[in-house]
Amino acid sequence: MAQPHGATTSTQDQDAPSLEGMEELYVREADRLEAINGPFGEVMLEAAELQPGQRVLDVGCGQGTTTREAARAVAPEGAAVGVDISAPLVAFARQRTAAAGVGNVEFVHADAQTHPFQEQGFDAVISRFGTMFFQDPEAAFANLGRTLRPGGRLAIVCPHDPSKTEWVAVAFAAAAPHVGIPDLGPPGAPGPFAFADGDRLKRVLQVGGFRDVTLQAVTRPVRMGDDAEDVAGFITSLPEAKQLFAGKPGDKVAAATNSLRQGLEPYAGATGVVMNETAWLATAHR
Repeated sequence: MAQPHGATTSTQDQDAPSLEGMEELYVREADRLEAINGPFGEVMLEAAELQPGQRVLDVGCGQGTTTREAARAVAPEGAAVGVDISAPLVAFARQRTAAAGVGNVEFVHADAQTHPFQEQGFDAVISRFGTMFFQDPEAAFANLGRTLRPGGRLAIVCPHDPSKTEWVAVAFAAAAPHVGIPDLGPPGAPGPFAFADGDRLKRVLQVGGFRDVTLQAVTRPVRMGDDAEDVAGFITSLPEAKQLFAGKPGDKVAAATNSLRQGLEPYAGATGVVMNETAWLATAHR
């Protein structure tokens, strides 16, 4: 029942209990997650206004899709660097990038919150759902800001309020009467919805040293899977769903799963299960 955006966002603290499970999920469901996250990567890259010859830092790069797209946009003289705290995902990104034949890319296994990037070494910082797990977001964005050259541009996307994304709303509604809903922690806590409050996201960026901060809610249809059964299986395989189900009576879990499947049916069609998702697009300058 949690957002799958971590496919490209493993900037969690290394001690976070769900990281290992999420890494396995991100690799296993790489193509599905790309279908879900891809439309928002396109929005982010358009907002980044990348130009040939620039250097780009991609934070929480996951499997490296947006890093490769950025590299293509700044080729032939420019380059893109993807950073992720997950070693398996960095290895996966390198593998996929080699197969794609994109050469002007580098991947770094590091924590973007504290890694000593070259000061003023980049023209742009981008992140597709890769900044919500920062333990100290103000300090993290200040660290990223130091990497930008004067006038450098930030373009990121983050999940909006969960009620604004159809598949999350359906999943929560299905689970609530039977097993409750996942504990998302206090507002602003590190996690998928850390920046659900757009005002907080704007303040964090400003405290981190960014100016000209703009915020826009972006809604896009995303393909969740082949049919309701397929998507229900995906959602209930998420680590947060497993944690929610743990210790609950079997009949309650079965009822929640059946309710989820029924809730997804109206969104199934000839092209699969398509649902609207909403995210924040934030841009700023350093």
